[in-house]
Amino acid sequence: MWMVHGSEENWRQAFAAKGIWGFEDTPLDKVYWLALAPNDVILFYITGKVKGIVGYGLVRNKFYQNVPLWKAEIQEGCVKWPLRFEFDVMFLLPEDKWTEEKIPVPRGGGFRQPMVMKNREEIEGIIRTINPHDSMELLGEFSTISQPEQTEVSSPTHKNIQKFLQEIGKLQNYIANSEFAMGTERLDVVWRRLPESVPTYVFEVQVGGDIYHALGKLKHAYDLWNSRIFLVASMDDWATVNQLLSGTYHEIKSIVRFINIDKIINLHTVKQNAYQIEKELGILP
Repeated sequence: MWMVHGSEENWRQAFAAKGIWGFEDTPLDKVYWLALAPNDVILFYITGKVKGIVGYGLVRNKFYQNVPLWKAEIQEGCVKWPLRFEFDVMFLLPEDKWTEEKIPVPRGGGFRQPMVMKNREEIEGIIRTINPHDSMELLGEFSTISQPEQTEVSSPTHKNIQKFLQEIGKLQNYIANSEFAMGTERLDVVWRRLPESVPTYVFEVQVGGDIYHALGKLKHAYDLWNSRIFLVASMDDWATVNQLLSGTYHEIKSIVRFINIDKIINLHTVKQNAYQIEKELGILP
């Protein structure tokens, strides 16, 4: 578990690149780079005027690359940070709140190494402060792509389907989050193209829940962001959904997509299997 620090400009570019960071190829930096492992939690610390943690993510893999990526590398025509790794953004404050809502770190201003090790208690406290709806336990649930033998769900739960949608989103190269804030409401799952962008896809999952309320949240997401909206539920709920879409929510009848829960489970299995094959072949995007 680590706190990774860098300038505001470099972090902004790292997020825009869908999660890539890099270290210099020095003996010290290489020690830290080699210590990184998949599913390690990293905190995003921005130096300069911000001086604080603005979010967190999970390490996916690491690689050596001798192609310029960051603005300074391109301008100078050389690679400054070739020891790179990919990460998933699990939570990120909106850019206009970085200074105001960042989490300061005692003695966090001076760094002699590329990242700082943090214990579980410290990271748990920071995560709960910056995002009260998340926890280390929840991060652990989404830290790995489930193995194929784990995908059978005899009695799907709301939490199962949320997890499957989040994993499918990640495999589609989106930033996928559950319990995404929309004012005072929480959306079950959203997929975004960039950390600073609004949700492109919004999903509400209904497993014995309040369909009226779910459709209300989807309508609001569409009105607010023009998102593509989806209701994931059992076919047993179709009659109720159709009635609401023909009455109260007639404005989104042609916009909202109804997805049978079984199709999400099947899609997750197919995506998983493809991911495992691509991983074995070494051709992951």
